[in-house]
Amino acid sequence: MDESNGSDNAADPREDSPWELHEARLMAENTRLRRICDALIERVESSNMTPTAPYGAFQHSVVLAEQVRERTQALREVNQQLLAEIEERRRVEQQLREAREKAEQANLSKTRFVAAVSHDLMQPLNAARLFTSALQESSDANSAFQLSHISTALRDLESLITTLSDASKLDAGVVTAEVGVFPLRDLLDVLAEEFRQQAEQKGLRLRYVPSERLVRSDPQLLSRIMRNLLSNAIRYTHSGSILLGSRRHQDQVEIVVADTGIGIREDQLGVIFEEFKRGKQAARFHERGLGLGLAIVEKISQILAHPLSVSSIPDKGSRFTLTLPVAQPSEYVARTLSADELAGQSLAGLRTWVVDNDEAICLGMKTLLEGWGCEVVVAESLAALRAKVDTSRDEADVLLMDYHLDPDMDDGITVARFINDGRAVPLPVLLVTADRSADLKKRCARNGYRQVYKPLKPLKLKMALQQFAHHRDS
Repeated sequence: MDESNGSDNAADPREDSPWELHEARLMAENTRLRRICDALIERVESSNMTPTAPYGAFQHSVVLAEQVRERTQALREVNQQLLAEIEERRRVEQQLREAREKAEQANLSKTRFVAAVSHDLMQPLNAARLFTSALQESSDANSAFQLSHISTALRDLESLITTLSDASKLDAGVVTAEVGVFPLRDLLDVLAEEFRQQAEQKGLRLRYVPSERLVRSDPQLLSRIMRNLLSNAIRYTHSGSILLGSRRHQDQVEIVVADTGIGIREDQLGVIFEEFKRGKQAARFHERGLGLGLAIVEKISQILAHPLSVSSIPDKGSRFTLTLPVAQPSEYVARTLSADELAGQSLAGLRTWVVDNDEAICLGMKTLLEGWGCEVVVAESLAALRAKVDTSRDEADVLLMDYHLDPDMDDGITVARFINDGRAVPLPVLLVTADRSADLKKRCARNGYRQVYKPLKPLKLKMALQQFAHHRDS
């Protein structure tokens, strides 16, 4: 009995060891947890769990992270490409900017060159015109024929130079409109008288229908349009007549220049307004010309916003129509004398001081003005004028001042202002210039000076001086 009890007691300590029991429990728990985990994994993998489930969320997060990484890398590559393209675009834009600046500088240089050449060519041309005008007024029958041909050749040369200068300025964009209100007749009267003489020299009749309307435009630019149209009408008409007139159309005025000349073919009507292009009829009948006249007309009409139209029949003639806005009488404040009012105005005794740095111009101006009865003092500089007269005290009626003097001297406006600053009563100033810029117009307006443009038209100069003679006598 005791042996049996002893054997039982020997087995119990091994089975009841707390470490062994603890180990066994842990192993059992581990086994149980593995079974549960395996079952859960199997269930998750075999079932369609939503992304909100823990494992699905983890799996979805991993996928999203991978997608984010891929998208980030793609965005990084796109950004690098964009930066490279932006840098390339900046480089190209810089090159374009530099090319544009060079082109603008070249265009400006060309404009300055043409202006300088035009001025230098205009000086002897202007002197020649003054001399021929003076000779024509006192010529006999034997020399009248030769003088008329000389005058025609000089006028053609003048037209070429002026046209080239105008085209250059328009291309450079330096021409701006200074719109004002004025009687249309003031401008058309002068043009009709000037071109009537040219038409008569060619055996043509110029019919003129005056207008009493007030218009809103730039008189200088409008005059340039009308001169080109009238010049072309006379140039390409060999017999018949030229019409210069206007008609009211609602709140607008249509100025018409019509002729009985060679006409323009219908398929050439669009070409005639292109630079250096002339209709085939014109090229066949007239060799001179640059093909710029009507291109200038169209560009100026666009600057002024005056619609221009043309109709023509070959061998019958052409009609150009320019449309201007009508102004109200209340808008017109200044009044100038018309050609009719000045027709009988004498220049006899008009005391005129002329300052021009070109000796030939001075001699030509003296010859022409003295032929009109003026009392003339000419000088090539302010110092030369002061050597002949007392500019602060001697009496004079008008100061005829060239604008472009020597490069190292002040311009004509500065010299004229200096003379008038020393006088108790300032002299009226007539500035002679080929510069048609808006800045010069404003300077003249601020100082109260009038302008006449080179090359001088004797009739236009005479009418300008008659204005001063009228104010002197009134």
